[in-house]
Amino acid sequence: MTAGHGPEPGTKLTTVSTRRAAVILAGGESRRMGRPKAWLPLGDETLLHRVARIVGAACPTVVVVASPGQSLPTLPDGVVRVDDPAERAGNGPLVGALTGMRTLVERRAELAYLGAVDAAWISTEHVEAMLAALEGDPSLQAVVPESPPHLGERRIVHATSGAVRLPVACDAAAAFVEAGTRALMRLFDELAARRVAPSSLPDPDALRPCNTPQDHAAAQRWIVGRS
Repeated sequence: MTAGHGPEPGTKLTTVSTRRAAVILAGGESRRMGRPKAWLPLGDETLLHRVARIVGAACPTVVVVASPGQSLPTLPDGVVRVDDPAERAGNGPLVGALTGMRTLVERRAELAYLGAVDAAWISTEHVEAMLAALEGDPSLQAVVPESPPHLGERRIVHATSGAVRLPVACDAAAAFVEAGTRALMRLFDELAARRVAPSSLPDPDALRPCNTPQDHAAAQRWIVGRS
């Protein structure tokens, strides 16, 4: 990790298991933001560096998945970049998750947190909770936060804030990608997954995305308020 940065204040970590790893998706087009999310300043680091640093406090192996040729800022020490296959670039988050999980399977990881570059409010406590829930129940293949329907809207599956078991999740993702499926939430529908209400999480704000300039401004104010 870069000097001067560590886990979020107040975070209590258990011993980090070498079975644990993480995928951070960074290859999106950032249309609503209007500029690449990975490079957004947040405090004294970029958004991608922040997410990778905090996730890395709970996982000894972190893989950032990008598009081929995509420019990324400096990553924390030990964080690995991998690119989607050129023939599948731009085909959605499920492809990126598969790319990352394949790398982790090669490294013999057994549990993987699936995250994204837009997780400005991420905390190590949240990552730890997702992985610990999965690690503590061998019958589970996945754990994912899910918000119930509200005012007639559909349920919200927070697919880039959950965890999966390897290699079964990797195999399921490969089958979906071959069938042309793009949505990452379909992976959690296929696996034996525990759905977790955001209100029961140790840090519900960790689910907040940073998708717009207004979100970015709010995240910057939040960081300043914590310093």
